[in-house]
Amino acid sequence: MKNSFRNCGWAALLRGVAVVSLFASSLPAGDWPQWRGPQRDGVSVEKGLLAEWPKAGPRLLWQVADLGAGYSTPAVVGDRLYVLGNEGLENEFVQARSTRDGRRVWSVRLGNVGNPKQDPNYPAARSTPTVAGKLLYALGSDGDLVCLETATGRERW
Repeated sequence: MKNSFRNCGWAALLRGVAVVSLFASSLPAGDWPQWRGPQRDGVSVEKGLLAEWPKAGPRLLWQVADLGAGYSTPAVVGDRLYVLGNEGLENEFVQARSTRDGRRVWSVRLGNVGNPKQDPNYPAARSTPTVAGKLLYALGSDGDLVCLETATGRERW
């Protein structure tokens, strides 16, 4: 059976990342470099995943409380997790986190949150960063598009 991340919420996806991290030392993990995965179809082709969760659930490896607000989904490549977030309406940002411990590696401001008076009223970061090689592309909710180096967050354009 193929594993699907369709209709997956933030918490479920981060739990999935944590579970995949459990096996990082014994299994090579595939990257999830863009929205809905490598093929943009929401299907994970990972092998050797559990057919059933343990009764107590998966062991929690780490969690963070400072991702910011928003509706972005993460991209995961190698030992990094990339996600957009916002603090208020004046600070929308993209950040890189370590998949080992959730530690923030870097964070870059994108701009302001776009269209705060929209209807329905859900102004916040929304897009998924895309990783291609050593570059990350991020689109802010106000239309700010950036290209950053994945290693440092340094802006290319």
